[in-house]
Amino acid sequence: ASIDIGTNTFRLLISDLDDNGILHPKLLKREITRLGGGFTAIGALTEEAMTRGVSTLSAFTELLKRYGVKKVRAVATSVVREAINGEDFLKLVKNETGLDVEVIGGEEEASLALKGVLSCVTVRTGYALAFDIGGGSTEYILSNRGTPLYSESFKLGVVHATERFLKSDPPKEEEVDRLFAHVEGMLRPFPERLAETGLKGKLPPENKNITLGGTAGTITTLAAMDMGLESYDPSKINNHVLTYETVKRLFTLMLPLTLSERKRLKALEGGREDLIIAGTIIVLKTMEVFGFEKMMVSDGGLLEGVLIEMVSSHQLRI
Repeated sequence: ASIDIGTNTFRLLISDLDDNGILHPKLLKREITRLGGGFTAIGALTEEAMTRGVSTLSAFTELLKRYGVKKVRAVATSVVREAINGEDFLKLVKNETGLDVEVIGGEEEASLALKGVLSCVTVRTGYALAFDIGGGSTEYILSNRGTPLYSESFKLGVVHATERFLKSDPPKEEEVDRLFAHVEGMLRPFPERLAETGLKGKLPPENKNITLGGTAGTITTLAAMDMGLESYDPSKINNHVLTYETVKRLFTLMLPLTLSERKRLKALEGGREDLIIAGTIIVLKTMEVFGFEKMMVSDGGLLEGVLIEMVSSHQLRI
């Protein structure tokens, strides 16, 4: 099993491993815990957030026992990395659940996310630029035929961005404009650095040999909304293509709505109604800055990458 302790969402994946080293998923569980809620104001995890986190992980450990899991790796990402009381949270988790949680850096997070993304989608170009929008950070990873070439982690997360910029319900025009400008300012220098890593200076639209792939809750929610899914289905999400115009249309639809109105939108995951605006802004700016008119959606990411790495690095034995 693998556990992804994110800034907004905790996820658990339990799989069987057959004699040929192939993973067969048995259970996928996700809970929006908002571990990073209130973090931007104090630079620490709040008591309420830690209680929610421990409660979710306690439920996960019960599932591990029920399914007879022999090996588990639990990883925590940006908000635990940055919180001044991150170690206190890890000790609390250990005492209450018995789980040993490993805090991973941005570079490893990006590498594992790439493995997860590429395991779920079919990329027909030589190059792929994958990005993973989290609650506290967003990772970008360039690869060539599955081999990572360059990665970078940005402090662009939907929880932090929402708390810092989008304080009104619905967001005011000036709040939205400030967030657009903030994301633009962070991303604008990035394509030049990326172009020096093997692309020979060429980015879309000049370079047709590169696919943009996106993962995590914002992107999969946009895909589900585009398809009008009554219930979330990863098999339909994987390889779905979102165009810039579609993302823009969904953004225009959601922006003027209040939180209660957004909750009623078909396929919008409960607990994400306040974060979807910031997340969609990151998607739009990513596509604009890098010149992509479309992107491929993957339900797989860090969670799946952790499990794949456990097998490939021989941490698992049958």
